[in-house]
Amino acid sequence: MAIAGRCRLCGQNVWLNDQWGCVNGHPWTEITDWYDPAAGTAVTPYWLAQPPAPGPVEAPARVAAPVEPARPEAPVAPPAEIPPMPAVDAPVFATRDAVLPAILAAFAAYGGYNVRYGTGTDVVIDNKVADASWGTGKKKVEYEAVMKAVEGERTIYFWEILKEKGAGLDFGGFEGETTMTMGSKRWGAKKEVVIGPGGKAMDYEWDYAATRHVVEGVAAAHGWQVKVVLRKKSAEW
Repeated sequence: MAIAGRCRLCGQNVWLNDQWGCVNGHPWTEITDWYDPAAGTAVTPYWLAQPPAPGPVEAPARVAAPVEPARPEAPVAPPAEIPPMPAVDAPVFATRDAVLPAILAAFAAYGGYNVRYGTGTDVVIDNKVADASWGTGKKKVEYEAVMKAVEGERTIYFWEILKEKGAGLDFGGFEGETTMTMGSKRWGAKKEVVIGPGGKAMDYEWDYAATRHVVEGVAAAHGWQVKVVLRKKSAEW
């Protein structure tokens, strides 16, 4: 059907196109008072018309849920018995009679050491680090260590010393020491060269921690510890 309306821009009633706009090119938003000239009745664009209010909706009839037949009760199983915690073997520590022979055996692989059972202590270690004499003098450097093993504490009390004794004259040389002390332990090395009338008379180098590390390794392998002491009597009985 043909629709007309009043165009605000044209200022008069005009025919409308398929988009409900003015045939003169004006959009539908400029049109008011839409009507059907043939029927003489007012019309409203379909997109502006109010939809009819929905009628009341009847709730669906409530259907009772099917009743499941009772199931026979299953027998209740007794709670599973909790297994006891497996026993853990206590750590096995070597006895004093096992640790001391192991220390002596370990030093057999190192030359220069004289290791033996002591009197008033458990083990004595000697090492003649250097022993030289020349026409105008002489010098001796010796290492000594003693230790006792206290089984009740699983502890080896360890004492050590590097002793030097010399006399006469030399013709110079070199002596250097790079060490670090922490508590009663010393790390580092000492190196010395002595020149005599005929040239080099003494040349040695000593690692302060090397001997102690052998003892500590054996002790740890047997579940013991090593405590370095400053007084020799602390490593004696």
